[in-house]
Amino acid sequence: MRFTLNGWRRIGIVVVSLWIIVLLAVTFTEYSIKSAGFFVVQNIPVGTVIDGNKVTLPDGKVITISEEEEFKLRLAKERNLTPWQIDWSEITSVPKVAEVRWQRLGLLVLFAPLIIWLFAEVAVLTVFWVRRGFVAGERRDS
Repeated sequence: MRFTLNGWRRIGIVVVSLWIIVLLAVTFTEYSIKSAGFFVVQNIPVGTVIDGNKVTLPDGKVITISEEEEFKLRLAKERNLTPWQIDWSEITSVPKVAEVRWQRLGLLVLFAPLIIWLFAEVAVLTVFWVRRGFVAGERRDS
């Protein structure tokens, strides 16, 4: 069976292309304005050491955090949370780094359109197959 690029498939290609462009634009916007969004997360820099109310950044700069922020960190440690499970947006004195959630972006950019496309192709081929059966039955009856 040979697939041709009829009008519907061309519209599908355009829609998928627009989908990819929009998702990449949203990701770039979230990353550039350093906001925590669906595709971008704000984390502390890798190599940051937290000891009590002192935070040592990878470049050697030491930051003193408030008692309230230290309490939040101690509470997270008591709950046995790993560093990536802590909501660092509440600790405002520690600088954050924007990181892209590549798996989430990849799944939505590539696999969502692929799965929808395959489902649509199978549905259309099934409808044509069933319709062809009715048309062939009408020809035999006449």
